[in-house]
Amino acid sequence: MLEILRVSLPRKVWALADVTKEDSSEFLVRHEKLDLRIYLSSSNLLLPHEETIPSRVSELEVSFRRDGVVRDPIIVDASSRVVLDGMHRLAALRQLRCFCVPVCAVDYLNPSIRVGVWYRTLSGRLSSDQFENALSSSDVEFERVPLDTTDIIGSPQPAVLFASGESLRFRSRGLQVYHVLKTMERCARVYDLTVAYETEHDALEKLMNKKVDAVITLPKIDKTSVREAGLAGRLLPHKVTRHIIPARPLRVNVLLMTLTDGTMPLQETNRQLFASLRTRGITRRPSGTVIEGRRYDEEIFVFN
Repeated sequence: MLEILRVSLPRKVWALADVTKEDSSEFLVRHEKLDLRIYLSSSNLLLPHEETIPSRVSELEVSFRRDGVVRDPIIVDASSRVVLDGMHRLAALRQLRCFCVPVCAVDYLNPSIRVGVWYRTLSGRLSSDQFENALSSSDVEFERVPLDTTDIIGSPQPAVLFASGESLRFRSRGLQVYHVLKTMERCARVYDLTVAYETEHDALEKLMNKKVDAVITLPKIDKTSVREAGLAGRLLPHKVTRHIIPARPLRVNVLLMTLTDGTMPLQETNRQLFASLRTRGITRRPSGTVIEGRRYDEEIFVFN
């Protein structure tokens, strides 16, 4: 028998708990465009597709130890278990020896899920001549061309765009693009530049308004490439992909001690999480909501 748990949400949205089987241990939140499946997964079954920044992993590890709770689930592809969002959280929880972690599984092939890239913005008194000099000793090929942002987002080649009106275009495609990206970031560190990660639109807007000195662009990436990177273990550099998902759950709030306790079967741990989530209301908030300094471009479902 299918039991539906309705909670305090605006019309057209509800939480559905599928308890057709006695051992059901998945909490399902339905959205108009996709389903959000929340459960605890064995941490060693999840497959990151990007490298991580060690300092960020360390920060999260300290935060988890201090708070004793993991608030938000990691977003994963339901069929492949490739991590779409939450690489650093997964790395930190693995360092804390968590046997399981909270995840939100989605259908990655759902057309409402889109994948973009993160551009790098560079700040700190940088000229195109300096950057070109730093690159000259590397094994990458590039050419100096006039700045033209009209075809940047669709270009298969990376580039460095300068607020001065110049740009360097790199002769690289495929996986070689990511070797070039790492080389450019090393050059940025040579000059002690501040590197930030921005959406394609925001990065170019800051460049045009001269709020940054330069922007490193990346070509588009598709879902197949993301999956292959995770399944094959050929990790992309950190902060390459930017997944745009119509909705995500927040504040699932699983105790860290629950995740590190290897004595309880995962099935039972999931049943307890499922029972806990059923008792809590959910507040739906629109895209653009800011929580603890982070702006969410998707709708969010916040567990009360």
